[in-house]
Amino acid sequence: MDIIEAMGARHAVRDYTDEPIDDDALDALREAVAQANADGGLDIQLVHDDTDALGGCPTHYGRFRNVRYCIALIGRDGDDPDALDEKVGYWGERLALEAVRLGLDTGWVVLHETGDHEGRWTIGEGERMPAAIAVGHGARAGRPHRSKPVEELGALESGAFEDAPDWFVHGLEAVQLAPSALGKQPFRFTLLDDGRTVRAEALDGVQAHICLGVARLHFELGAGGDRFAWA
Repeated sequence: MDIIEAMGARHAVRDYTDEPIDDDALDALREAVAQANADGGLDIQLVHDDTDALGGCPTHYGRFRNVRYCIALIGRDGDDPDALDEKVGYWGERLALEAVRLGLDTGWVVLHETGDHEGRWTIGEGERMPAAIAVGHGARAGRPHRSKPVEELGALESGAFEDAPDWFVHGLEAVQLAPSALGKQPFRFTLLDDGRTVRAEALDGVQAHICLGVARLHFELGAGGDRFAWA
């Protein structure tokens, strides 16, 4: 499948089997992680541990079982911590979709006490790990999540939503498929009056800026990155 098809096929999975990821898929994931780090200026790390790739860290929401592989989303904090969260959301979701494209299951997870990780990953000076992605073969298939209607996810700066161009609607339809904390989708996309510029903003909610980064990637893929510019 291609990355567009992967958006529709991706559903959160928290329970995994013992089946290892084959070498070809691991090599492809390593290559994708290296590319994301180069393009996003991050320090993302692919973790493999036969006992617990999440390092025993408590999860913010949901119980994960038998996670032997994860993608630790690590980056350097600047003056604006929201910026790192959004960047992690964007590049992390790109990696999650790549994993799905390779026939794997994934699940976003926010961990606490990531400093007590028994060497699973390395968090450097000035770095932070806002989230991780469990990867592997699911013990059972994930389920589609509920979504807000496109009219709640996006708007025109002025005018009726019915007048929105097709590419904007297609972007919002892709956003409907984006995972978000507790399924709340705390973000909004607005097409400005020039008919080309889109403003994406986080709303109040848990991990809202991580969710916004994920949704921005989905919007780009659905709308076509050459059709618009970010505000």
